[in-house]
Amino acid sequence: MIGGKALKDTLKRLEAHEGVRGVIITNMEGLPIKSTLGAEKTEIIAALITSLIGKAKRVVDELGEELGANFMNFLTISTPESEILVAPEEDYILILLKST
Repeated sequence: MIGGKALKDTLKRLEAHEGVRGVIITNMEGLPIKSTLGAEKTEIIAALITSLIGKAKRVVDELGEELGANFMNFLTISTPESEILVAPEEDYILILLKST
């Protein structure tokens, strides 16, 4: 698991990029570990993204042989005005909200 100082440094570095509206780090169960957003918004987004990650991983597992891989390492959700970038790691999920 990422350490406290490294976690803070990572959040600052990511948040400094142009267009970044927020960064959330959750455990694999969807419980927020750290966030640059308000508590209520963080909990809602963390729960929804964790659920989506579980479903996306099942799709990747199901198509594993056809895709030539059986793991998911990044998910991007795009709208005309924003993106949600999701990086599920072994122990945590990194979620970045960005304006386009």
